[in-house]
Amino acid sequence: MSIQYASRRGHAAARSLPRDFARYLVAAVAAKWGFNIAKVAVPLVAITSLGAGPGAAGSLAAAGTAPFLLLGLPAGAWLDRVARRPVMVAMDLTRFVLIGSVPVAAAASALTMTQLWVVVFLNGVATVFFDVAMQSHLPDLLGGGDGGRLVAANGRLGVVDQMALIGGPALAGWLIGLSTAAAVLVATALGYLWSALWIRRIERPEPRRVDVVRRSLAAEVREGLSFVRRNHTLRAIAAAGALVNFATAGTVAMLPLLLVQELHWSESQLGLFLGAGGIGGLLGVFGGQRMSRVFGAGRSVLAIGLAIAPVSLVLPLVGQPVPGLVAAVAWALVIFKVGFDGVVLMSFRQHVTPSRLLGRVNGTLRVMFSGALTLGAATAAYVGDHAGPRAATWVACAALALVWVPILRSPMRRQTLDAPGSPAAGTG
Repeated sequence: MSIQYASRRGHAAARSLPRDFARYLVAAVAAKWGFNIAKVAVPLVAITSLGAGPGAAGSLAAAGTAPFLLLGLPAGAWLDRVARRPVMVAMDLTRFVLIGSVPVAAAASALTMTQLWVVVFLNGVATVFFDVAMQSHLPDLLGGGDGGRLVAANGRLGVVDQMALIGGPALAGWLIGLSTAAAVLVATALGYLWSALWIRRIERPEPRRVDVVRRSLAAEVREGLSFVRRNHTLRAIAAAGALVNFATAGTVAMLPLLLVQELHWSESQLGLFLGAGGIGGLLGVFGGQRMSRVFGAGRSVLAIGLAIAPVSLVLPLVGQPVPGLVAAVAWALVIFKVGFDGVVLMSFRQHVTPSRLLGRVNGTLRVMFSGALTLGAATAAYVGDHAGPRAATWVACAALALVWVPILRSPMRRQTLDAPGSPAAGTG
């Protein structure tokens, strides 16, 4: 396929996204922004209304992330048995009730830390099911696994994700400054209701799960794990994604210590440095669509991984001898890789996985990636305590410098996302 033809095909795929995808996208906007606003607003409610200290605030964060590790595998297996769209609606309504209960209890002076822990944990459970269902439903919504349409659709979803990550916390802080954290949670709860209503408006019938073989949930979880292990492409995606998450979690954990405590930067300088990453991530979303069209998806993944290897080793040298501005550009390029992967690698895994296994594959990878985040942060904390934040940043960035290796060792480097059913799903 010529570069010109591939480019024309990518633009045609973008134009041919169905009207129902616009409804799906509106729902994603409401749900993603709501989740990122709630991550800021709920701890602030605990601090301002209940006088919570660092330990309580940290436990709320842990309660919100634990479901991703505990339930990703069984959630994926269960979602391969059922229609996914009703699950998305149910999880949105569940989150509407959970988040809405906080301002109601606060207004009645009945709010407790126990309620907040329960709300955050159950909201995390609902988010696990919603996110895995949403990722798994997209190929059905588009009418198949056509790679060009998947990249175009995931590109739009990637923009939503990056904008919510960048803007959600900032918007939460601004709104809380105008009113209260509890009042902001009212709007967040209504956002989940809005998401449910738009999902309900999707007209395309969801395919029936005619190929479901009823077995124990444990057996189906094992089948999903086995499929990821045997599939060359998914195995490379799992390894590369885990390395990126391990590295970014460790780096983010250490940057405030390295920049503020060791180099004596101000908090505003730290914010600008991290903000450069947000811009890089957004550019990565757009770059992922264009590069996969022009150069081929697999070659683009390998090229970006190779380019990031030397760039990542700049970060531990910030301040000695690398200037802060150069390090900020390096950080933007690293997060460019994260945004790029969110489009292209997500499209690859949707493209190569049969619909009957997509829930399990997404659940399996979600657990692996969440575990890598946890391990990366914990490793950084251990190394930082014993050798300092700069040494911990070196460890994290060394993992990032190796992210190209799994791609080079897999057939993905030669694969494209040109047509449904292309031989990208080879196992061995």
